Amino acid sequence: MLGTILAALLTAFPNQGADEGFADYLYGQGEYDMASQEYLRIIYTHDEDTLACPEASLRLARCWQELGRREDAYFLYTFLHRNLSDAELRAGAMMGAGSVLEESGNFDSARELYTDAAVTSEDTETMARAGIMAGLMNARMGNWEASAEELRMLSLTADPFSEISANLAEKVAEGQYLPHRSPLLCGISSALLPGSGQMICGHYTDGIIAFGVNGALAWLFYESLQEDNTTTSVLLGWLGLSFYGGNIYGGSRAAVTYNSARRRELIEEVKGILEDQHQFRP
Repeated sequence: MLGTILAALLTAFPNQGADEGFADYLYGQGEYDMASQEYLRIIYTHDEDTLACPEASLRLARCWQELGRREDAYFLYTFLHRNLSDAELRAGAMMGAGSVLEESGNFDSARELYTDAAVTSEDTETMARAGIMAGLMNARMGNWEASAEELRMLSLTADPFSEISANLAEKVAEGQYLPHRSPLLCGISSALLPGSGQMICGHYTDGIIAFGVNGALAWLFYESLQEDNTTTSVLLGWLGLSFYGGNIYGGSRAAVTYNSARRRELIEEVKGILEDQHQFRP
């Protein structure tokens, strides 16, 4: 498959040679599509052997990742970290594969790869980066206390990122005290008073709509019973029960959404700390 892609590219651009410097320039400018084509050319000039040009191959995998081709990126990262002999390059490939899994929501497996990268690398900075990312995966899984403790331990070492580890530990520790809404209690609340569960979670518009619709259907159902209109009563009763059940479910889901939003906000703050450190790139 890779050979077909390479051959097609060289057929389309027969007079252009492989230039790693130009490829790296495109990569640095964020032109990942064009950079990936240049890296493919470089690999082609090495008889399609990705192991013969590991740095170009790692950059290619990163380009694919940035372009949304996660499966291709993960496959190449995995092949490289399983077959490269250089410890630092292997660690880099492990971190790349871990970042793909992290983006896909597979935090447990990502943590394993980050941990392996920290153990594999002999470079202080790479070990620190990998250790930090491994610690943060606990936070991504909701294990705030464990994540904070792990990051505090990293901050006690003399690595280049001890300060950022301390800042991250302090921020992650806030996860233990995030505002929380119980889906069960919010559902029960909406069962007792339609819309109240949604309002408890700050979804006031949804709550008002749920209260109004359920209230209107209940009143219409009562009026139809008073008029002995069986057909209308059955229809309104069915509609009323459907909307009432949806209201209960909505109250419960509002709590789930509320909790997810609070976690997401904190994770975004954590990412902000990482992004402020321009030299930090997992």
